[in-house]
Amino acid sequence: MFNTYCAVCHGKDAKGDGPAAAVLKVPPPNLTTLCLRHGGTYPTAYVETVLKFGVETAPAHGAKDMPIWGPVLGAISVNAPEAELRIHNLNQYIESLQAK
Repeated sequence: MFNTYCAVCHGKDAKGDGPAAAVLKVPPPNLTTLCLRHGGTYPTAYVETVLKFGVETAPAHGAKDMPIWGPVLGAISVNAPEAELRIHNLNQYIESLQAK
C-alpha cells in the first residue's frame, strides 16, 4: 500500500523525496523521522488520524472529510474492519521505517 499510494510523494524510502515531491507547494515530510520529531516515541494515534482524515496543512491529502486515500479504502467506511486493518498495517509499516 505504501509504495502504491504514499511513495509518489513521500518516496519509496519515505524520506519525502518521491517523484511528485518537487511539484508540491508544501514538501512532504520525511516519515522516517516521526519518532525523532515526537520526543522519541512513534505517534501511532497521530498517524492513524492523518491516514483517516488527512491534514489541513497538506492539501494534496485532500479535505479532512475526503482524504486522497479514499480510493485505497474503496467503498468501505473508514471505520469498517477492513479499513481499520489497512490503516493499522500501513501505520506499522511506517513505524518500521523509523530512523534508529
